[in-house]
Amino acid sequence: MLHRIEALPGDGRFAVTFRRPDGSEQTAVVQMRDAGAEVAAASLPTGWSTDGDAFAAVVESLRAFGRSRQLSAPSSGALRDTDGGWDVSLGNVVLTAAGVPACIAHGDLQGDGAGRWVCPDCGAQALFG
Repeated sequence: MLHRIEALPGDGRFAVTFRRPDGSEQTAVVQMRDAGAEVAAASLPTGWSTDGDAFAAVVESLRAFGRSRQLSAPSSGALRDTDGGWDVSLGNVVLTAAGVPACIAHGDLQGDGAGRWVCPDCGAQALFG
């Protein structure tokens, strides 16, 4: 049933796609945390549970995938969502070719020197570094 694992913007966030017996697909977004994996149980295939062996195997795969991403990430840091924020995940904030966080509508963000970047026009935010 496991068909594809796709890395999403943000640390430890993945789209896990399952292929149903009829050939259609369903996708669950999984957020990996130190304490385990967070997922809406309703987004898992019929018969799966968050404490079942099949999902545990998926979690092992996600941990390996996440570790690989960490090892291959640029040393300058990664663009991440702020706590409770979604601007990076939604694509509102991206890195420019020069490696600067930017709002897709207004341009370069302003950094506070502590790793938080904010768009002065719309308030879009990201962590970088």
